[in-house]
Amino acid sequence: MDQVKSKFRFKKNERGFSELAFPFLRAIIIQGCKIVFRPQLVNPENMPTTGPCFIYGNHSNYVDPFLINTWMYNEPTAGVMTREQFHKTIPSMFMDSIGIVPTSKYVPEPGVIRSVLKMIQQQRMIVIFPEAGRRWDGRPKPFLESTIKLFHKMKIPVNPVQIHGSYLTWPRWATYPRYGRTEIHFLSPIHPQDYPDYDTFAKEIVDAAEFEEYNPPEICVPKRAFRPAAGVERFIYRCPVTGVSGAVFSPNGYKVHSTYADFEYTMTPASRLIDKHGEIHSLHDMFDLIRTMPIVAKDGIVAEVRGSKVFMMRDDYQLKSLGKAHIRFFTDRIIYSIGSDEKVISIQEMLWMSIEGNNKLSLTMRDYTLQIELEGLDCALEWRDYLTRLKKGEQTVTSM
Repeated sequence: MDQVKSKFRFKKNERGFSELAFPFLRAIIIQGCKIVFRPQLVNPENMPTTGPCFIYGNHSNYVDPFLINTWMYNEPTAGVMTREQFHKTIPSMFMDSIGIVPTSKYVPEPGVIRSVLKMIQQQRMIVIFPEAGRRWDGRPKPFLESTIKLFHKMKIPVNPVQIHGSYLTWPRWATYPRYGRTEIHFLSPIHPQDYPDYDTFAKEIVDAAEFEEYNPPEICVPKRAFRPAAGVERFIYRCPVTGVSGAVFSPNGYKVHSTYADFEYTMTPASRLIDKHGEIHSLHDMFDLIRTMPIVAKDGIVAEVRGSKVFMMRDDYQLKSLGKAHIRFFTDRIIYSIGSDEKVISIQEMLWMSIEGNNKLSLTMRDYTLQIELEGLDCALEWRDYLTRLKKGEQTVTSM
């Protein structure tokens, strides 16, 4: 387990959290979440107030852990969070102060398991999101089996929570939040020992959080928004008519256009698209459409970008800047050049591909992780989707 980079540490009590930082975080972060997300508690009788226990649920927003903590006045939850947030000094200092430990997505880490065992000994409530990353479209992602196995092995209560409204109030791709409301539904705790076998238990765990968030309860549908279409190019990364990458844009944060097709939509606060005739279209249908379009590769090159920052993370878990690179994305490999130094990564040697924030593509190999910052017309979600499809053996085309 790496150490948080900040030299300063809050003194923590025997339960593993700072009695100084906890009220400060409640006063600042929780209050901020209340203003933006206006959370309402559903089924308060099911909400745990102390541990040891696990808490898990759907995950679409950075603030989901804080929404879960809204009504936990006596002690905060502990948990694990992507290591990306621990590269920032102030956030890492405060997360460490309440017992949050860093983890790498999709990569098993014995140190994290030891930290979880310590949290259990400290009688902590432990928040873990088994989807290992925020949802882009509000629909369920596969659970990490290693997390479900951890729930099963520890034999402590597992508390499902459904967070309704978090996705539409601030979609991962959107630049600005909308004026919405969230409902935090605590479901009945699941006790591993009550199930005859692991498979039955695992199904119960998945079923409790497997719902899509594009159609939440009516009270959670945003009615007002400032520039709701701002950032749409991060999500609709190809023209739905021509298939050209980077063609979709919003000139004013309300209208949605394509450089290569004659259409105009107005985006509603609920992420619906209204055409010139007043008909409503699903943004998700458009997203599904562009993901079925074939991958275009000209001369074997899927994409090319210059000047992107590249970082490397090895066993010490610290990001090391390698500089700005010229990156060529081929159908079977990625080549990045920094000065005269050129490196080649085979797509098949990539064990995991994930996105940090909205524009940082992380490629995890056996011995290291490479992180590429993509800006402008180069969309991290598009690259991740293409890499996933190519790794599965999909063939490319030379033109649409």
